[in-house]
Amino acid sequence: MKAFEFLLEDDLTDPEKKKSIVLRALNKARADDPIFDQAYKLIVGPALESRIEKYIAAHKDPDIKAEEMAYLIKTIPTLGTAKEIKDFVKKWNAGKDFIDIGKLIPTGGMDAEAPLETVVQEGIPKLLFQSLTRAGMFSKGDAGPAEAALAIMSNDITFPIGKGGDIIIGNARIEVKGGGKAGKGQGGGRIWGKEQIDQQPITAFLEKEGIEMSGKSMSVRQASDPGVWEEDFPLKEFAKIVSNVWFKKIVPSVVNSFGTSDFRAHWNNAIYDHYAKEGQHSGILIIGVTTYKYIVNGAQLLNTHQTSPGSVYYPASKQTRELAPQISIV
Repeated sequence: MKAFEFLLEDDLTDPEKKKSIVLRALNKARADDPIFDQAYKLIVGPALESRIEKYIAAHKDPDIKAEEMAYLIKTIPTLGTAKEIKDFVKKWNAGKDFIDIGKLIPTGGMDAEAPLETVVQEGIPKLLFQSLTRAGMFSKGDAGPAEAALAIMSNDITFPIGKGGDIIIGNARIEVKGGGKAGKGQGGGRIWGKEQIDQQPITAFLEKEGIEMSGKSMSVRQASDPGVWEEDFPLKEFAKIVSNVWFKKIVPSVVNSFGTSDFRAHWNNAIYDHYAKEGQHSGILIIGVTTYKYIVNGAQLLNTHQTSPGSVYYPASKQTRELAPQISIV
């Protein structure tokens, strides 16, 4: 273990050579080798250990620890000079945060996405963040490695006990959604929880009107198209059924805009408000591979790229979230 002690010494001679020795030693070691526990104490320190332990406990997955710990121990010494690493570890263990929480979740939300790295302090913190996210470490959460990278680099980001959000930032419970496939604007998180809706009342209403819906569906786009509906179709009555099925109440804006070009905007408002109430969260943090966006209302949901605007009716679906808007950012 003498090879690691240079990180804690003030009198550093030829740090690049010593760093090379450390890396060679670590690369020869197995992930379960006791050398990692010893190196961890010297290189990383107790503050990071505490944050990782909290992350592991929150995700109830003890298998996270060995591989990720090994990765951190191998990676941190490569991110700067011995002096820079020593200063970084000292600040970390003194309780310093490296994430700009105010920029990550601004009170009014965001109308456009921003580079994810802009919320991380320059220097070794940013290099470590980039390394964690791009290597796919800690990929157990909905938003994958970026969620974990944020959490372990800030004391202000923790995990909730009980219902309400995926993470807690400051005092706010925040839902986290992944941004979809890297650089392609595909896939992404659905704006709905585990709640299941009963679509049978919609089916019954349509059958009463002589409309056979077997194997069919109704997208949000169709519901927003005035040209879809026959003049004698009882649109308002149908919209009330849809509203009650989805939101357990009549939402006037949804009912009054059904069948018009304004419907999609009001539908996004209603979906966001219902999801926030049911999920008991203050906002939704969308994390892509390189960008992020924090939304706090339906208007911001609407102007986020949607892989799918969703459906108001899809009886063949296995779960309701398949009908919800799907958001994607790069």
